[in-house]
Amino acid sequence: MSTAELRVREEGLEVLGRGARVFHGGAGPAVLLIHGGWGGARCHWETIFEPLAERFEVVAPDLPGFEDGVPGGPHSVDDYADWLVALLDALGLSRAVCVGNSFGASVAWSLACRHPDRCAALVVVNGIPMPHTPLPLRLLGALDPARAVLRRQVRRIGFTPGALAKAFHDPSRAPMSLRHMLSSARQPQLERTVDAMILGGSTTAPPRARTLLLWGAADRLQRTTPEDAVKLQRAIPGAMLVLIPDAGHLPQRERPGEFVASLGAYLAAKP
Repeated sequence: MSTAELRVREEGLEVLGRGARVFHGGAGPAVLLIHGGWGGARCHWETIFEPLAERFEVVAPDLPGFEDGVPGGPHSVDDYADWLVALLDALGLSRAVCVGNSFGASVAWSLACRHPDRCAALVVVNGIPMPHTPLPLRLLGALDPARAVLRRQVRRIGFTPGALAKAFHDPSRAPMSLRHMLSSARQPQLERTVDAMILGGSTTAPPRARTLLLWGAADRLQRTTPEDAVKLQRAIPGAMLVLIPDAGHLPQRERPGEFVASLGAYLAAKP
């Protein structure tokens, strides 16, 4: 498909007084794709932009600070959830199916809980709700020594090249931008992830939205294994779990066809 024929294209707009980049296009019910902590929308979702846009209006923004490293803006998952609602307002969308991968799953969970009228359904992709951080730990985490310890732990688990072997069934399917970021000394994505972990989430209570857990079955990263998916499903009344074989932490990149088919089938089924 040539560039002229693409349904989903990059757009610039203003959200809460700050410039934003969003990949947008297609027709049908709106699907909001919320990327994880490893990069922006293109890194996580570009493999499914066009297939999804055949049936849905695709909205895939870059969360502020993750790609550009520009300071300010949202920092907690609740802040990002509120920012996404403002993005929907800027696009004239009243509701969207909220699909979040990894860190984006925490943001999608927060959006579904804080703004239930804006979330038509929740799709959690290899991620968990952000745990609540008690105030004393928030204050401690804001201090440089404690933050440095947390940063080292988070980097060791998910921000080195070695993470690819646990995150992907086939590490060769990892996007080049992700490989570059994991090998880089400058990782704004890591800093934003640490910020959000220190601030914590406001709730881990199950959202009221209809919920699908769409999971790469080969994910071996800490807290996002298939066993973790089963535990999360049990905590959400009525949630459905679909495991995608031969796919890891980013199943939409390793098995885009299966991912789109599973998502479409769930959304097409009657609640």
